[in-house]
Amino acid sequence: MTVFPASWAWGIIIISAVLMFGSSWWIYKRSKIKDAETFMVASRGVRWGLIAASIAATELWAGSLLGAAEGSYIWGLSGLWMYWLPTPIAFTVFAFIAIRVRKLLPEGVTIGSFAKMRFGTAGHIVFSLIALWIMALFTMLQIIGGAAFFSGIFEISYTTTAIVLAAVFLGFYLIAGLWSSLITSFIQYFVVVLILLGLVPIVFYQLGGPGAVYDMALTNLSNSEPEKMELFRWDAIAGYFLVQFFSFGAIATLSNYAWQRAFAVEKSGVKKAFIWGGWSWAPLAMVSSLVGFIGLAIGLSLDYSTDVFPQVIANVLSTPFAIFLAVAILFAIYSTGASYLGGMSSLVTSDIYEQYINKNATKEQSLRFVRLSSIVIAIIVLIATILLQKVSLLAATLTVGGFVGAPFFPIVLGLWWKKTSSVAVVTAITVSVALVSFFLLTGIIPQWIAYLTCILLSLVLTVVISLIKPDNYDFEKLESVKA
Repeated sequence: MTVFPASWAWGIIIISAVLMFGSSWWIYKRSKIKDAETFMVASRGVRWGLIAASIAATELWAGSLLGAAEGSYIWGLSGLWMYWLPTPIAFTVFAFIAIRVRKLLPEGVTIGSFAKMRFGTAGHIVFSLIALWIMALFTMLQIIGGAAFFSGIFEISYTTTAIVLAAVFLGFYLIAGLWSSLITSFIQYFVVVLILLGLVPIVFYQLGGPGAVYDMALTNLSNSEPEKMELFRWDAIAGYFLVQFFSFGAIATLSNYAWQRAFAVEKSGVKKAFIWGGWSWAPLAMVSSLVGFIGLAIGLSLDYSTDVFPQVIANVLSTPFAIFLAVAILFAIYSTGASYLGGMSSLVTSDIYEQYINKNATKEQSLRFVRLSSIVIAIIVLIATILLQKVSLLAATLTVGGFVGAPFFPIVLGLWWKKTSSVAVVTAITVSVALVSFFLLTGIIPQWIAYLTCILLSLVLTVVISLIKPDNYDFEKLESVKA
């Protein structure tokens, strides 16, 4: 694969950074951000279309491009539908959760705002720690994916790229907080869409069309790996789809960036924002998955399967198209990195600083702290990223999702069933997370069974313990919470 000069990488990064910082400064001057609440949840009346674009852009990260292609490269035709399906389902489910949340907690800021009032201090700590853990891991994967890609096609080091990427999305987020993330995500989404929906059809055209690609794959795989030409195969369903579904399938419900948007969007558009956001992302992941299958068709042999997308572009198309892909991946990383960083800093500020460190914090103090915490979090995540170096984005995504399922039913039951008790929720989540961790470390059962066991055990424990030691929660208490 051709390696391009470092100056090209710097040119792409600098031009994109100027666009992001300029957009953030424009919205900062218009939004008049003077307190932490506005920084974290914008105006609480953001148009649903902007929120939907932000959700789609956040989910359109390096994994959606590189990981989705990797999935179909590893699993063949079966991988074409397995990466993209769980996420829009997750956001459709969360759309109804978000309506309930917004009704019960109109002045909320984070997932912790709900957990503290509904499940007490112990529940608040459990939810906050798991949410922080998940968002930190996915922020790290943004930088890993981008740094691995850029250091692979440009003469620029992995460490340098990682530092620059983190500095850019941290920098423009610091200017206007959630408003920065929303506006830049809107721009980034359409840039990525235009590039992705332009690149992939050209690849097919160069190879003679979809029929020719299928015939090439059939010829190359018929003797060595014929199972990769099956659209539905049990080993792929068990090893890929079900793992994806039972982990990614609930991630919207535990991701604080989604809760931030639930509190920020106009009340009349809550459901539309999340449903449109999730499903408008899906076609782009589908298109990326096609690239992995093209890699099989042209007979690519890779040591690092996450490289299949750039390798296909480099082998089939000319230099300018590889640069277009670099721009798409860069913008995808910026939008998701800023969203997850905002989710973490908001959680740390609202649920740790204001709850336990400085309960009488002024608006100015909280605003300073949320910006400072963003910087500290970015540095910590960056250090971990540099230490890890290259990993398979697909494998990492499927593994880190193991802890997402445990809190799902406790949240749902806590929102609709007044008997759901704090003791039940804390016990259920703690036991389920400990068990799935054991399963992942030992590998004694298939990954999808481990994830399903975690989810079902959490549900059963929450219901049984709540029946034995029920709460009689008054949901009107949530409506009295002030940001």
